[in-house]
Amino acid sequence: MTTAKERAYTRIRNTILSGSFAPGFQLKEEELSEFCGVSRTPVRQAIQRLAAEGLVTIRENRRSYVTDLTEDEFEQAFDVASMLESYSAGLAAERLTEDDLQKLRDLEDRMEKLAEGDVRDYRRFLELNMEFHNLIHEASGNRNLFEMIQRVPDIANTILLKTGNMKSMKDAQSDHRNIIAALKLRDSKLAELQMKVHIESIRRSMRRLVFSQG
Repeated sequence: MTTAKERAYTRIRNTILSGSFAPGFQLKEEELSEFCGVSRTPVRQAIQRLAAEGLVTIRENRRSYVTDLTEDEFEQAFDVASMLESYSAGLAAERLTEDDLQKLRDLEDRMEKLAEGDVRDYRRFLELNMEFHNLIHEASGNRNLFEMIQRVPDIANTILLKTGNMKSMKDAQSDHRNIIAALKLRDSKLAELQMKVHIESIRRSMRRLVFSQG
């Protein structure tokens, strides 16, 4: 049975992705409560979840808005992600278990199958991609670093959720395989480099998709 929180999340998310709630649109709990047919608590929980996905921005005054991405914000988010995620991969190369490596291979196999499938599979692909990256960052053994990475806006996911662009999904596969190979070698410098190459490749693809330049 679908919970009130899930109903609110699905209704608000789908309305954002359809464009009915445009970038910059203010999300007011009272209005959304009526819109979704639920109380304000599940609406608040849904907004927090959407903020974690990057579709919603919660400002210092606690007001929530549909994320309106500027080019500066785009570049800053990728700068931070490139630095933190590559460092994390380097640490993980020294600490990953064989079980962790097998899980990464399994996740990559599942993503490859989805990348060749229907465009509707891209949401599941993004979930698996998040699992792939999180497994690496958790294996770094640095809890503070992991938490910092989680706070970086997931710009790529935000853009892909809005566009359903499949090409970027397919382009990521060779990068993932290279990252796994470096981790298997326990080569921290190579793992760091391969993760940086991956993040920068995604940055270029997303920049072309959103800003029509690059």
